[in-house]
Amino acid sequence: MNIFFLELKRAREEKRVSLADIADRTLINIRHLEAIERGDTSILPETYVRAFIREYAAAIGLDGAETLRRFDETRRAGEETARPAERALPPPPAKRPTFSLEPSTFMTPRMATIGVTLVIIAVAAVFAWNLFSPGTTAPVIEIPFQNVVKEQEDQSATAHPAPPPSPHRTDSLTLFASVSDTVWMTITVDSLPPHEYIFHPGSKPSWRAGNRFLVTLGNAGAVSFALDKRQLGTLGRRGNVVRNVTLTRQTAAGR
Repeated sequence: MNIFFLELKRAREEKRVSLADIADRTLINIRHLEAIERGDTSILPETYVRAFIREYAAAIGLDGAETLRRFDETRRAGEETARPAERALPPPPAKRPTFSLEPSTFMTPRMATIGVTLVIIAVAAVFAWNLFSPGTTAPVIEIPFQNVVKEQEDQSATAHPAPPPSPHRTDSLTLFASVSDTVWMTITVDSLPPHEYIFHPGSKPSWRAGNRFLVTLGNAGAVSFALDKRQLGTLGRRGNVVRNVTLTRQTAAGR
């Protein structure tokens, strides 16, 4: 698999195209481009890895469809090579014999009585400390594992935190999005720097602008948009990357 990504990097260098150039053309974050050249396909869901590879290939003059075909073939070959051969499990180790020793063998009744007394005193001391200690320990809260997973998913719902809403103005535009599948998106509000997001199904983000929005997204058919009160629907087909869609006041008015 690494050979495929090394060849991509070599092709980029032969074309004398920098990663910054590709980032400017595709609006893909440069850290994702660096991960692709390293062969780190765990950076995003598979849909976006494939979309980014296709955009990367097009930016350096390669055929996107042919590049994806080679990527799929290389990945399948790697999976077959990595599949371990089935082996019979080794027999469990034989259990060692256990021995029980009578207490009377090593201690007298007097020693046993002294030991029990010391244990009782230690338990009483611990109980008294916990009861009268001025600093009480917070109770342990047990959280179900699935709740922790959900919290982590909610915290990683966006690659970057959403920008604060712009001050309310009577002439402002509001862009609404309704997400039905995992989607990568870049939004530029007016002349502000672009912000990159990863939204999960069920997300309903919104943005405000004075004059325009510039939208780039992968899996374009998975997001439905509305600009003010006008329903725009999706901006492309599911699985496709749509770049630099401009939404303005004229768009909201249907012009």
